[in-house]
Amino acid sequence: MSSSKSIPCIFIISFLLIVAAGCTSTEDSSIYEEEEEIVEEIETGLTPQEEYTISGVNEAIDLMNDKGEQAFPEFRENNSEWFHDDFYIFVWKTDGTRVVYPPDVSGEGEDMSDLEDYNGKPIGQLFIDTALSVEGEGWVDYYWPKPGENEPSMKHTYIKRTYIGDEAYLVGSGYYPDT
Repeated sequence: MSSSKSIPCIFIISFLLIVAAGCTSTEDSSIYEEEEEIVEEIETGLTPQEEYTISGVNEAIDLMNDKGEQAFPEFRENNSEWFHDDFYIFVWKTDGTRVVYPPDVSGEGEDMSDLEDYNGKPIGQLFIDTALSVEGEGWVDYYWPKPGENEPSMKHTYIKRTYIGDEAYLVGSGYYPDT
């Protein structure tokens, strides 16, 4: 092969090797990120969605501890850390009165203790019982339609008790595991 033909071949081969190395690096990076999530889940026993949900509830409780009921308007602000996409913080009194419900504020003030999921599971009472339990927190699983949908999907909701003065509240947030 003449030297004039070998130079373009060398450039082409070099280019292909660089592209192949870049693809491998991207795949390795993606695999590494997945491995990190698995290790994190093993270490904490929680999925990233569970950690995010628990963190959101705990941060909301911190804000309630600082501001009392003055925190509630912040929870209703769309496109905020408290209410975005299908994530939102909700607050009830432990008698079942809905205090904060960002997706539909017109339902605030209603007694939700008899709320049932799509299959008739008494989730209102389960939320209250979870908040009033010795632990004061826990998960409730049920079927509920995603925003804008009519068919129910599995939803996992984290509930935790807190107080403003002598009044007990439950603070919750949930997620759909398939999103």
